[in-house]
Amino acid sequence: MRSNELTTTKEKRESYFLIYLIIVILITSVLIVLRIIFYVFQEGSTGSFFIDLLIRNRDLNFKTNYDLMNNGFLLYYEENPLTNEKAIYLYFWYFIFYPFYSLPLEVSVYIWDLLRFISTIYIAIKLKNIIETKRDLLYFFLLSGIGYFADMYLNNTNWLIQLLLLVSYTQLEKDNKIFSGIFFTLATFKITLIVIPFIFILIKKIKWKNLIYYLLPLILICLPYLIFPGYFLSMISNWYTSAETSTSFPILNFFLIIWRLIQPAQLMFVSIIVVILILNIQNEKKRDIISSLIYLSVFIIWILIWVILLELALFI
Repeated sequence: MRSNELTTTKEKRESYFLIYLIIVILITSVLIVLRIIFYVFQEGSTGSFFIDLLIRNRDLNFKTNYDLMNNGFLLYYEENPLTNEKAIYLYFWYFIFYPFYSLPLEVSVYIWDLLRFISTIYIAIKLKNIIETKRDLLYFFLLSGIGYFADMYLNNTNWLIQLLLLVSYTQLEKDNKIFSGIFFTLATFKITLIVIPFIFILIKKIKWKNLIYYLLPLILICLPYLIFPGYFLSMISNWYTSAETSTSFPILNFFLIIWRLIQPAQLMFVSIIVVILILNIQNEKKRDIISSLIYLSVFIIWILIWVILLELALFI
């Protein structure tokens, strides 16, 4: 009987994976076709506000990162006149992204797509053999799938964070804290990921004394900020100004700030964090309750609030 249950679970996991794979392939294909179509209309207006908005936002984050590289390393945190944007990632992102900047935009954007696709499938294959319950695997695929669509549409960096976090966690599982700390540090080009070691402490994967494996490489990679404090202050200033809003409607300003902090594309790496939390709850009954609460919270915050309330605020 137990053998039959295990077989059914394995078959379900494989079916969920295949459905997820098909969805990812469809999303990738549709968005690539849309990019090609939008390329024709990018110089003019279609006469439709909604379609023009879709065209402007396609690959927006990738184009912004690409244009910011024109500043050069020393002026990386200066405002770029092409985009009126300022860099907010830690400085070493410049070197991570440089190989893509060295290629024409029209080429590098497709390489970025390919790497996202490969990484997403690799992570799905890895996790379908790690996540024990069908429900948790289904929810992971759902959250990650939503994140994949948003991340590819805007051409953001969340897929890379998802990969780095998974590698950091799997290295920790192998008790290789040094490499776990290195991959964690690479993920912190988006500074909010600094919470990850404390999550590892919360789930009792490491002790407080083991924080050194995570904080030391982070401190070492951030040494240039200590040597050149003006560089550091420019980054901090950019964090502050990037959160500013300029509308005369307080409620709209509030939702715009929330939009910057909570974007659907971030569900790619949030899905990994949720999996890490759930995998380390030993008591089965507690795991069921806590995982349900976590998924409910994530759906409410990232889906209900972002999609419904923000969209209403933007178009009232």
